Amino acid sequence: MTSLSFLGACNEVGSSGILVDTGSEKIVMDYGVKINQDPIQYPEEVKVKLNSILLTHTHLDHSGAIPYLFHQGQKCPVIGQEITRPFAKMLWYDSIKIAKMEEKNCRFTDTDVRRAVKKYQPVSYRKPFKIGKITVTSYDAGHIPGSSMFLLEVNGKKILYTGDFNTDDTKLIVGCDWDIPSPDVLITESTYAGKEHPDRENEEIKFVRTVKDTLANDGVAIVSSFAIARSQEALLILGKYGVKAPIYIDGMTQKATDIINKYPHLQNEYNSVEIAMKALGVKYIQHHVQRGKVIKDPCIIITTSGMLCGGAVVYYLKKLHDREDCFLALTGFQVPDTEGDNLLKTGRYVHDDLDLKVKMNVKKFDFSAHASDSDLTEFIEKINPKKVFCVHGDNTKDFAERLSGQGIDAISPVRGQRFEV
Repeated sequence: MTSLSFLGACNEVGSSGILVDTGSEKIVMDYGVKINQDPIQYPEEVKVKLNSILLTHTHLDHSGAIPYLFHQGQKCPVIGQEITRPFAKMLWYDSIKIAKMEEKNCRFTDTDVRRAVKKYQPVSYRKPFKIGKITVTSYDAGHIPGSSMFLLEVNGKKILYTGDFNTDDTKLIVGCDWDIPSPDVLITESTYAGKEHPDRENEEIKFVRTVKDTLANDGVAIVSSFAIARSQEALLILGKYGVKAPIYIDGMTQKATDIINKYPHLQNEYNSVEIAMKALGVKYIQHHVQRGKVIKDPCIIITTSGMLCGGAVVYYLKKLHDREDCFLALTGFQVPDTEGDNLLKTGRYVHDDLDLKVKMNVKKFDFSAHASDSDLTEFIEKINPKKVFCVHGDNTKDFAERLSGQGIDAISPVRGQRFEV
C-alpha cells in the first residue's frame, strides 16, 4: 500500500511538500518554505530516510527547504530538470545571505547547499526513470523554464503531481504538456482556483503604453519582477512592442538571465531572450554607483524583488518614490502583507527602517505563470483522474467542494494529513 502525507501548502500557498511512502521507497516531492512568515514557515518534518527528492521547480515555496533535509542528514539524490540545479543553487545561497543580513535564523548552511547541489541528478522530459520499483516520468509544466510535473507509477497505480503549472504559452516558454496518461490520483496546485486572468495581450498593451508614457515624460520606469522567468518575460514583452529606450537589468535577475540564456531550447522561440537583449541593447548594472547615474535620464530598469521585499528595487524606490513622472510596475502576484501588497493598499512603501509616501505611478499587471480556474478545470477534465487532491492555494477547500459537486472525487488535505492510495 502506498501512502501520501501532505507536509505543507494545505489551503495556503507556501512550504510545499508531499511524502510518498510505498513501504520500500520513500520520496519527497518538493520541500519549500513560506517566506512571508516571521519566522519563515517550513513544511512538516521528514522523519524517515529518503530514497529521493523530486523537485518540480526552483521557486522557494517549492525548493527553499531542501538544504534543510541535508542538514538533517539526508543523503539521497535531488531529481529535476538540468536548468533547475543552477537556479536552486543561486536561490539557496541567497536565502543564507538574506538571513544573515536580516539577522534571522536559517536552518541550513553553505555546506548543506553544497551537499544538495552535489546530489542533484538531472533528468529529461518524457524519459522514464526508476526509483526502486517506482517508474517516474517528468512532463513539462509550462510554469518556468525547467518546471516539471511528475508521474509516479507504483503498485499498478499512477500518481501525478503537477507542482505549479500553466496551460497557456507565454513569450518566454510554451504551456504545459497535455499528453499525459490518465492518473488514478492527481495532486494539483490550486493557486488561482476561483479566479480568472485578464486577457494577456491587453495586459501587455497597458504595460507597454505606461512605460512609453513614462519615458515620454522624461521619467524612469522600474519593472519589479521575480528574477526567474518573470523578468525575462517582461523583457520579451518590451521587445515585442518595439520599445526604444535604454534598458538595464539589476539584481539577481542578471544571474537568472545568464542561466536561461544557457538553455535556449527551453524557450518558446529558440534563444529568444539573448536575441531580444542584443536587439534592445540591454545592459547590466555592474556596480551600485552605476544605479545613481542611469536614473538621471529616462530609462527602463528590470530588477528584483517582485514583491518589493528587498533587492535592488529598494534603492530605486528610495531615490524615485517622490517623482510623479516615474513608474513602478509590479509584474507578479503580491502575497498579502508583503511590501508590494501594502504599497498597493496604502500608497506607502514600508521596509525595514523606510516608510515612504510613494508619488510614483504604481500599477500591478497580471503576467501570471499559473493556470486560471477554467484552465485548472479543463486540465482535470482532460486527464480524467479517479481522485484529486487540491493543494497550493488559498481556496483549496472551496475548489475541492466544487469539483465534488461536478462528480469528481476531490479532497483538500490538511497539513500533516496522511492518505492511503
